Amino acid sequence: MSIASPATVAALEEAVFDLRQQVSDLHSELTHYELVAWTAGNVSGRVPGHDLFVIKPSGVSYDDLSADAMVVCDLDGTVIPGTRGSERSPSSDTAAHAYVYRHMAHVGGVVHTHSTYATAWAARNEPLPCVITAMADAFGGDIPVGPFAIIGDDSIGRGIVATLDGHRSRAVLMANHGVFTI
Repeated sequence: MSIASPATVAALEEAVFDLRQQVSDLHSELTHYELVAWTAGNVSGRVPGHDLFVIKPSGVSYDDLSADAMVVCDLDGTVIPGTRGSERSPSSDTAAHAYVYRHMAHVGGVVHTHSTYATAWAARNEPLPCVITAMADAFGGDIPVGPFAIIGDDSIGRGIVATLDGHRSRAVLMANHGVFTI
């Protein structure tokens, strides 16, 4: 990929300005509600009107995250050169997020956590049954389990899409891993 012109980069930065802040702020919510530990977990958001998304950089402490640290990627997971944060590597889950965005055009954001209870349930490799009305309201029924997949390529994304395709839930427990929501 060639480096974009300064005018193109400026227009892109304007399109992603607010989204960078939203994605950064949502990472603070993950730590506030104790849904992540260390740097495990991430949030991304699709850039409206563009085939791009913003995601957390890899290995950066949540305390050190800022809007400027967020990484802009295309829907193949390639970092957009010349944009703020482009000197950083995107999250190790970038390929999974990119796959979801490519195959689920209605999805505006992806959240991945290793929250204690969801991860423990994912290790059971069985759906989380819908046993309270709040869960029915939020997820439409049981939360399904997707297949186990190795981090680093689009295997997790393929599992998310296959599991949620035609399902009412906006969340999936990935077997022996954690939870992804759209």
